[in-house]
Amino acid sequence: MSNIKNAIINNMKITYANKKKKDFREINLYKKDKEKKIDDKNNLYLNMKVPEQLDRKTAIRFICSMVKRAQSHKLEKIAFDYEQIKKTIGNILSEEYCAKLFVKNISIASYTFDKYKTKKENTLKEILIFGNFSKEEKDVFKETEIITKNINISRDLANTPGNLMTPNILVKNVKKIFNKDKNIKIKILGEDAIKKLKMNLIYSVGLASKEKSKFIILEYKNGKKNENPVAIIGKGITFDAGGLDIKPAGKFMDMYMDMTGSAIAIGILKSIVDLNIKKNIVVLIPAVENSVSGSSYRPGDIITSMSGKTVAIGNTDAEGRLVMADAITYAERYKPSLLIDIATLTGASLVALGQRATAIMSRSEKIQSEMIKIGNNVGEYLWPLPAWDEFANDLKSDYADIINSGSSRYGGTAKAGMFLYEFIKMYKEKPHWVHLDIAPRMESIDEDNLAKGATGEPIDLLVEYLRK
Repeated sequence: MSNIKNAIINNMKITYANKKKKDFREINLYKKDKEKKIDDKNNLYLNMKVPEQLDRKTAIRFICSMVKRAQSHKLEKIAFDYEQIKKTIGNILSEEYCAKLFVKNISIASYTFDKYKTKKENTLKEILIFGNFSKEEKDVFKETEIITKNINISRDLANTPGNLMTPNILVKNVKKIFNKDKNIKIKILGEDAIKKLKMNLIYSVGLASKEKSKFIILEYKNGKKNENPVAIIGKGITFDAGGLDIKPAGKFMDMYMDMTGSAIAIGILKSIVDLNIKKNIVVLIPAVENSVSGSSYRPGDIITSMSGKTVAIGNTDAEGRLVMADAITYAERYKPSLLIDIATLTGASLVALGQRATAIMSRSEKIQSEMIKIGNNVGEYLWPLPAWDEFANDLKSDYADIINSGSSRYGGTAKAGMFLYEFIKMYKEKPHWVHLDIAPRMESIDEDNLAKGATGEPIDLLVEYLRK
């Protein structure tokens, strides 16, 4: 079609046309057996039964399951009749969200992380969507492709193992991702600069590793000249052994994914750049490896943070909040109107929520409610936890201003969030604050019908929030 371009998303092509093309196997949706279609000389079909109870959540899972089924049949080319898609899920979604959620979910469902396999398992090369599209649908297709491409880039970063995604390699990836973007200014601080700035929490966490810590700064200036930016901080622990409070056996395998917060922040910013959104945004990433050696920081240590607040170390495996705290202090120089921190911060969040929603904390009910609503719309769900002042009582230390891990094991996710808020409170001009503990949605679960590994949530949610 002349006015809607085909897209390449992570080596898989999405093609648009007025009618079906030869050599594509059409995904046929049916509710009753008589609606099934049989292959003939000119047409190939793969029949998929529509769930009896279809709501937004089940519709998203159903879309992903179509691609998963095609992959299980080792198909290379599949086609969708978009009119049939609209008849099936259009009654529960607006025209905009039908277009968005369909293209988004066929794209993320087609993703596999197989770059280190000599024999590729995913045979799917091209998806054809055919029908008569409105201008609004075409616009949504185009924008969704941009976001989805960057969701999958983020998933690649998060899925890369620790030996191949050190702080320095993360820096190289950031430079490669943004190298053609004129509105992006990249600054990289090494260990000497980190130490000079008295970012002692970041410096201390990284001491045990031979991989030197980095502090990544990405400045995007595309809004009004005097408009205060949004600050996004992504946790970049490229591997988390737990430090001297070492993790138990069996808990190491996915700890290379502890930098997922940074991968999400990168995906958000790249989407905003590619969509040319008129905002000022700064992304900060403390890229650190939390390892074990004779130079490890210790339980009982007292460290003076960049803010001047002293922190007692109750547990070296509560390192994420330490590096995020210094990043929050660094962000104050930008006078952000809104600060969003994104981190796989606590295992306690999985205990609280399972693996179906990200935990959100904020002192602004308005912002929190808006984000939850958008999350429901795009299928990236948030669940609020209390951001109460009383949690400060659980962070008191006998010998320092604050402790990174209190004696009580209860309310771990809320306490970790409020630990970060202690550093927001030190701002002269306090921004709105949102904390997202993404540990529950770090990895996909079976019912998602996605490839094993990173989900890329909540990139779509935050891009939609920030563009409004």
